[in-house]
Amino acid sequence: MKYIGIDIAKSSFVAACPQGEGYTTAIYTNDPDGIALFLAQLDKLFHHCVLEATGNYGALLVKMLLESEVSVSVVNPKQIKHFSRVMQYTTKTDKVDAKLIALYGSKMEPKPCTMPLESIQALNVNSGLSSPIRC
Repeated sequence: MKYIGIDIAKSSFVAACPQGEGYTTAIYTNDPDGIALFLAQLDKLFHHCVLEATGNYGALLVKMLLESEVSVSVVNPKQIKHFSRVMQYTTKTDKVDAKLIALYGSKMEPKPCTMPLESIQALNVNSGLSSPIRC
């Protein structure tokens, strides 16, 4: 299993994919077209995407990953912060964060998220809850 770390922002996200002894990074727009481009480059059976819980910024990405049957985990940002301290990371850029999240995934193997049934999603949207995603 290859863990892909994703550092997400409002308008874009950086994905860090393992390659050889290191990681390659790519930047995508955080919209349906950018996410579709990212999905087109994945081998769905052998990848597990990991990203921090960032409120609504990652909701569309997680939804599209799950609809495409890509394994995905949404982790508490504090877990990544503590992991970065343990790993003695001092540099903080989007690319470094994405690599760190990928490393976190490979070491900690977080459990995948699931999407509730359509009716439950509709209830969550109608009730004003921020995210229908369960991890």
